[in-house]
Amino acid sequence: MNRIFLLVVALLVLASCSKEYKMPPSPERLIKSFTLANGQYGNAQMIIQENESILKIQVFEGLDLKAVVPHIVISDGAVISPASDQPIDVSQNHQYTYTVTSASGLVMEWKVEFEVLSIGEYGTYLITDEQQTHYLSVLGDTLYNKKYDDGALVSALPRGTGTPVPRYQKWHLIKQRAVGGVSYFHIRNLHSGKLLTAMGDKPEGDNALVQWSAMDDEADRQLWKLEEASELGHYTLVNKYFSAAVGNTASQRWVIAPTSSDTYRDDAVVQFFNRNGSEQGSVAFDQGNSIPLSWGPNNGKVLWVTQDAWDGTSLRENNKFPCGYFFSYGNSMLLQPALNDWNNVHTPNVTIPNGANDRPRQVCTIQANNTFAWPGVGVEIGNKVYVHCGEGSGLSATDQSLYVFTQNAGTVWETERTTPAGLSGQTDIVYASGMVKAADGYVYAFGSEAVGFGYETYLHVARFRQEDPQQWSFFDGTSWTSNPVKGAASKIADGLGTLSISYLNGKYILLTMDQGFNCDAKRNIYMATADSPTGPFTERKLVYTINEYFYGQYARYYTPAIHPQFDNGRNELLVTYCLNYSACGLSECQGGGIDPYYYRIKGIRVPYELIGL
Repeated sequence: MNRIFLLVVALLVLASCSKEYKMPPSPERLIKSFTLANGQYGNAQMIIQENESILKIQVFEGLDLKAVVPHIVISDGAVISPASDQPIDVSQNHQYTYTVTSASGLVMEWKVEFEVLSIGEYGTYLITDEQQTHYLSVLGDTLYNKKYDDGALVSALPRGTGTPVPRYQKWHLIKQRAVGGVSYFHIRNLHSGKLLTAMGDKPEGDNALVQWSAMDDEADRQLWKLEEASELGHYTLVNKYFSAAVGNTASQRWVIAPTSSDTYRDDAVVQFFNRNGSEQGSVAFDQGNSIPLSWGPNNGKVLWVTQDAWDGTSLRENNKFPCGYFFSYGNSMLLQPALNDWNNVHTPNVTIPNGANDRPRQVCTIQANNTFAWPGVGVEIGNKVYVHCGEGSGLSATDQSLYVFTQNAGTVWETERTTPAGLSGQTDIVYASGMVKAADGYVYAFGSEAVGFGYETYLHVARFRQEDPQQWSFFDGTSWTSNPVKGAASKIADGLGTLSISYLNGKYILLTMDQGFNCDAKRNIYMATADSPTGPFTERKLVYTINEYFYGQYARYYTPAIHPQFDNGRNELLVTYCLNYSACGLSECQGGGIDPYYYRIKGIRVPYELIGL
């Protein structure tokens, strides 16, 4: 009897506890999903805040914004106003505010922002299958640079690793012309800078869809019509040459959506430096500074300055140099006939009478007991071109000088080596990082001081009046003095392994990149800007990662340069860097020769908006 009584009491206690600890109404007031039946790209992006949260929705152009019908899933027990599946009008400001009330009575406002995606005359896009799981991609072994090749296959691949989407899966759409009322586009890959191309005799062939440099002949193979499907944002890419879709993918329908602008490889610039004619003079070299000219008959031309250079007569039939063969001259210069002329056949060497050191195409003299004379940055003043030259032996600097070249209408120029006080006679600060001819009547010369075993640098600045290039003064951190002052107190900025400085749109531009000669895994290029030649500079921003290899190993790279005069009309800054023909643990001689690809300038374009220009 007692056991029965205790059991009844226990049950009553449990019942009492159950009532006492009943869960209160839920305070949750989330929008868990927000989807449209048609016209939406990707999933909603959610930003949760204390009093008002935000949903960002991307929709394709053509969606009726006066009658958007979203299906909304919210927290259990909550109520949303207006209700799910009710049409809303967002045509005015592309926004709408929902109110979600939790079961407990708490309220949260959700602002839904609609971004309308459209295809313009020029922009960066992701091209995916209709399920948005596979991206139009350039194929090939990255460790052997195959994604840069003409003829590399293009197909659909899952998204590459990392954030953001890899450049070999990003594309530019570039409107070319309309034919019979139909607009055609070039489709350019950001990784390679090459164009989507239809090759072969049959559009459905396994190797029909590839990338290729811009073609003069059979240009229709690189023209594409975006044929709209019934579903918004879905297209068939119709090639003009075949009047058909190209490739052997299961579906020829693609979703095309804009994405953020990004740095890309400029294939026209890369091809400009692929000089393979025995009569072309300098065909492979490092450095690659450019100096725009405005004097007399050279107005509109560009002087390119190189360091160690190979002559075209050294190329064998396979367009490689023989193993064991050293470069032909210690420096050289090229004269590009116009800013937009990227045909390298049109660009000859500039020489001096008899050649420096009796080398016909060398323009700066290697001094006694030295092994190099490396010219680089410079400016034009009147009919003179002033070029900084680093001098030394092995990889060690012994001095620096200022060469003065006198222009004429031809390609044989007179030159003089000068040694301005403060510049010459010291190598603590080497003023090879940049020269800017400013509106205040000065030329500002930027120099680097190596610290941190070559992985860090201090940036310094000197200047001279344009009418007196031999009289230099040096910024010591607060004022201008007659001698350079090394150390942290006089620096105007910090850099990594190498530095380059230029000027555009009222801004001094600083480029610095990771030490590239020791084959480290960090291979980034960063940029910053300043309003004054003495700084301060903005925080560095990553703009590019060098992704080139030497037969499976990290390729060595160095000598970056900024070229602001090459305006392509799209607000994109030309930057170059060079590869060195070896890698850590690998000889330059591979496959019975030295490949000049690894001793040539590579060009990239950085959108102004990335760095605030």
